[in-house]
Amino acid sequence: MAGRWASSCKSLLPNPTPGLVDGSGRYLGQFDNETTWGVDVQTCNAYCNHTMIPLDFSFPNFANALTNFLLPWLALTAQLPYETGDPMGDFMSLCLALGSPALIAYSLSITILNRLWIRKRFNELYSRSKGGNIRKRYQELGERVRHVQYLLQEAQQVPMRASQENGWLSGLIVEGHNQEWWERLEKSLQNTRRGVTFSFVAQISAAILSWLLTIISSFVGSLGDIPTSLQVSGGSLWVWMVPILMGWILVGTQYKPNSIDEALKADMAHRALEPPIQTDWGEEGEQFGILAKSGLTPQPHRVQTVVGTFQAPPRQFLRLPVVLLSDIGGDEGQCGPIYNYARVYTWWQFAHNVEEALSRTLDNMPPWNNEARFEDNLKGSSQETAAFCGLDSRSILAYPPLDEIPSELKKRMLTASFVALFVQWGTTGSSIMIAYLTPTIGLGCRSGGYLAYGGLSTFVWLCLLLSMRLSHKAMLAYQDVHQHNHSIDLRQNVANPPNQHKRTRWHSCICMAAVVTRSVGKSVAFADALWLLVSSLMEMVGGYDNCWCVADVLGLKEKAWVVLFKTADDLAAASKLPLGMGVATSIIVCSLSFFFFYFCCRNNGND
Repeated sequence: MAGRWASSCKSLLPNPTPGLVDGSGRYLGQFDNETTWGVDVQTCNAYCNHTMIPLDFSFPNFANALTNFLLPWLALTAQLPYETGDPMGDFMSLCLALGSPALIAYSLSITILNRLWIRKRFNELYSRSKGGNIRKRYQELGERVRHVQYLLQEAQQVPMRASQENGWLSGLIVEGHNQEWWERLEKSLQNTRRGVTFSFVAQISAAILSWLLTIISSFVGSLGDIPTSLQVSGGSLWVWMVPILMGWILVGTQYKPNSIDEALKADMAHRALEPPIQTDWGEEGEQFGILAKSGLTPQPHRVQTVVGTFQAPPRQFLRLPVVLLSDIGGDEGQCGPIYNYARVYTWWQFAHNVEEALSRTLDNMPPWNNEARFEDNLKGSSQETAAFCGLDSRSILAYPPLDEIPSELKKRMLTASFVALFVQWGTTGSSIMIAYLTPTIGLGCRSGGYLAYGGLSTFVWLCLLLSMRLSHKAMLAYQDVHQHNHSIDLRQNVANPPNQHKRTRWHSCICMAAVVTRSVGKSVAFADALWLLVSSLMEMVGGYDNCWCVADVLGLKEKAWVVLFKTADDLAAASKLPLGMGVATSIIVCSLSFFFFYFCCRNNGND
């Protein structure tokens, strides 16, 4: 469309033409075929304004551009990992992904790096379980280590909690009768794991092919056609989807939002009873040691009686009040892989609790009777099984204190941040490069819009990370209160004033700040996703075909000028370098990102 607009503008100029400029925007006294490139923006506004040249909309051209350049990318959004279990949640996931590629790249990277950490730690546990007397006494313990590893790897897309309520967690870790429960759990999660589908291959192939064909047509058929080069720059805004989607396929997700919760509840498990034990088999029932839920973990306390059970406070006491109609815990409690960024701390705490219990179990194997079955050797009361895995003397918390966050987790977060910014600005930067360096050289509507898109995307990522941090701090305050007073009621405005917790003013400010920053981040993400679509459509309907945009007034100000008089060969020479640099940057960024995801995921399963 820009080509037709330039031809129309040139035909409306008087002879002699005022405001002639060369390729650097310097004024010329008279027209010369070799040195004259166009006219200044003042001349353009005088003879080629929107009154003289109205919007030239052509539906066939629009439909062709939409079909070839935009619809393949829009169709590919169907392959984004949603799995929130709610239509509005899925829509918000779409807005967050399109509005902030940095956010979804960060969630993907931290998920992959967490799996690497789990593999390393559990390889060590597995080696210990296969050594010496442990292998002879309890061969199934090594298999259980692998089952637990698989759960921890797959359970990043939902909030997870561990609890010693009624001795359930120690029962799941130690009890030999739970071997079949662990086997069925892993099999169930394997059956609901997302794999490579024909629809995924077809859609990602169509998107890549349409982008490559646009590039090929630019280099081969119409290199001098500036609109084609600018279409390549617009398409490069979407190319981040290729390595990101391939990364999610490589790392693997659950294709059902409730599959982890359903797998945990599908079969009955065993737990040890409180002393004095009345049966050799303990108790069978629905387990409450590992739960797919958010919020605080009930802190069981041993009652000072002969029985000495692990009792927990009423669960309704842990229902926290909302702030500004929003949950204080934030996106940590939201299902879906894109929200893994908000579960960095709580997932690590959950994994650490379970891994530490397994490690202590290997250290504290009980006296062994070689003539008895292995499950009979691991029988005992709830207190004894808790002692086996070290859960009799420590609390199981949902939110780790910030000063106890290990340096290795901080390094993973830093690495994920680098990858997120690399993907975001590597692809957006190539679009900016092509649009900025294609004549007229300067910051214009396209390059400025792309810069705004990248800047807002980064702002969304930073805003939501800040909100996650504030939510964690707010939840730590509640957790500290509950840890020191198990029976306190954390709800507000209930008829239990003597035992009701009241937030301090500072705590209320943190809660409000967490909600506000999260709301701002999501609102900006929605606006940025909308801007991505609008800018793509404007390219197709000719919305950038006006003096202000073509002359790059945004960056050049009064020195802005419009290209009108150069031939296709001249424009080819001027467009070749920025187009080649931009395309090469996009390909390099996507390739490096994919290979990072691939090599991190290649051996990322159970060894």
